[in-house]
Amino acid sequence: MLHRTFIVSLLTIGGILLGMAPASAQQSLNIVGPGGPPIAGLGSAIVDVNMTNTDPVQGFVLAIAYDNSVIEITGVVAGAVVAPAELYFPEILATGLTVGMVMDSGPPFGGQTIAAGTDQTITLITAKSIILVNELDPDVTTNLTFLDGTLNSPPLDNILVQGGLSIGVGAGLVLDSTLGSLTITAPPPDSFTIENVSVPADGSSEGCARIIMNNQSGPVQGFVIAIAHDSGVVTLEDINLDGTVTETELPEFVAPSILANGGTLGVVLDFGTPFAGQTIAEAVDNHIANFCYSCVTPIIYFTGQTPPPAQTTDLLFANGQFGTPPLNNVIVVTGLSLAPDLVDGILTCEPVEQLLEDTCFYCGPRSYEGTIDPDNNPAPPIEGVPGTDVEVCFFYKDSSDNLQGLQLAICYDCDLTFLSFDLTDSIFDEVGAEFVSFAIDDDPNDGDGCEFVAGILLDALPPFDGQSVPPTEVPLLIGCATVAIDATAACGSTLAIEFCDFINADGNVDIENIAIIDFQSIQGFNKVDCAVLVVPAEIFQRGDCNSDDKVDLADAAKVLGWQFQGQPIDCPDACDSNDDGKINLADSVLLMNYLFLAGQAPPAPGPIDDGTDPTADALGECMSNDSTCP
Repeated sequence: MLHRTFIVSLLTIGGILLGMAPASAQQSLNIVGPGGPPIAGLGSAIVDVNMTNTDPVQGFVLAIAYDNSVIEITGVVAGAVVAPAELYFPEILATGLTVGMVMDSGPPFGGQTIAAGTDQTITLITAKSIILVNELDPDVTTNLTFLDGTLNSPPLDNILVQGGLSIGVGAGLVLDSTLGSLTITAPPPDSFTIENVSVPADGSSEGCARIIMNNQSGPVQGFVIAIAHDSGVVTLEDINLDGTVTETELPEFVAPSILANGGTLGVVLDFGTPFAGQTIAEAVDNHIANFCYSCVTPIIYFTGQTPPPAQTTDLLFANGQFGTPPLNNVIVVTGLSLAPDLVDGILTCEPVEQLLEDTCFYCGPRSYEGTIDPDNNPAPPIEGVPGTDVEVCFFYKDSSDNLQGLQLAICYDCDLTFLSFDLTDSIFDEVGAEFVSFAIDDDPNDGDGCEFVAGILLDALPPFDGQSVPPTEVPLLIGCATVAIDATAACGSTLAIEFCDFINADGNVDIENIAIIDFQSIQGFNKVDCAVLVVPAEIFQRGDCNSDDKVDLADAAKVLGWQFQGQPIDCPDACDSNDDGKINLADSVLLMNYLFLAGQAPPAPGPIDDGTDPTADALGECMSNDSTCP
């Protein structure tokens, strides 16, 4: 309450008791509300009390009422013209406020006054909304009003002191509250936003998505955040408050929970005694929490290579999905749980560049061993005939390191079938690899294609002497696989054999191509693929020396004509009736015995069905148009 001694000092200036006298001209006190936008939510606004005075003012009393169910008064300060006053005493009451001011209240009594003027601001009142208006409800308007004879003890009237006299309503002072209104409207929607974040996809790095809160409804006493993620793409590693406004306010209850496909965070700022009322002030872009993730699958590329595309995934606010009972995303303002707008985010797993090692893996024919190719060009294709087997070999090159072992992971066209794999005649065989294992998946219908994996470790058994294969400037043989070409493979087609990381053949563990160097898994190196080129094989009937697609006496005559008369032949293998690698009189005799004396038939192929030559010889190729291809 305003002290009685203050009242006496206000009404008694320089020892002279003041009386009431009419003013010489109209004078007024005006309450003027804020000229800007209305109060949003639990925001504040400043209301001016202005004075128009025709004579100098030695002091004043203000008595102003307000609706304490709508607003509270949080500050009362002197205006600029009042700043030199020797006594300025504001008091905020339950339903109003009072101010007493004396410009010259003590020795040496120099007679300070406020000069005559119009609309001079003598007091500024800060009013704060204490209600939340729903966006669907109408705005709320309230007034600050001059009120004589009610506020404080003893009750005060609004007066000006001029010339030692108190000028109140009875003496002509005009009290105008018509402009002293405040409008309270719904605040902008509160919101949570997950900021987009990029994470290096190297298998170990983390990146934190900042959670941003717009809370213009008012100071936040606590909040709950619940965010879902795709566990196949990212892993939630941590939930923390590092560097946040939440951390600055020293919250007393913090409950993070990391789940397989999401995470939640509950925070209460003031959870225990002495209940000091900590809050997060209303603001735009309050950084309140961090959800930190790593990428599940590394996305690596090596210097000089084209970077692969980044992988993106959504981070989604999830109401009613996590917790028991299920949690919603909320903020707590004045004890009320409010549902903020939710703005989801995107996490990007960024490719990571690594330096390329000088190791290189190749595949190709056995003849590729020892070739000199500084540019790591592919080996020539391995030629094979449909329905036959070919040999596919694998090589390594490393000019600076000894290899202790390696892993191979190979994808191949399912018109090929890997039959076996061994190290015969390789450097790994010579050194004596102590662990060799391979696995084959030739099922084209299992969803992951056809795959081959192999693991080789040179020193896998006691006494562990540290075997390794040496550095090499040229490709050295690792081992070779026997590979069958499907009988239906199209002639002229190229069947790819490729180094493929993260395959499991018929196992459960994904295998990568690695070189083991100094007990480390080295992955960043060139891998040069190869292919099998399907080529036609000549087919013929043994004994059909004249190439008319049948075996008869004319063929015996053709053999004799070629041998003794220089007759041309198209297919030397067909004329070699006894398959001894030569064409001579014996071939003619065998045919005549077969045809007329029930003698031995010419060896395969034939003499009835066409086929390929099962025996190698030096007779040269057939010049006929018959082959294994249509």
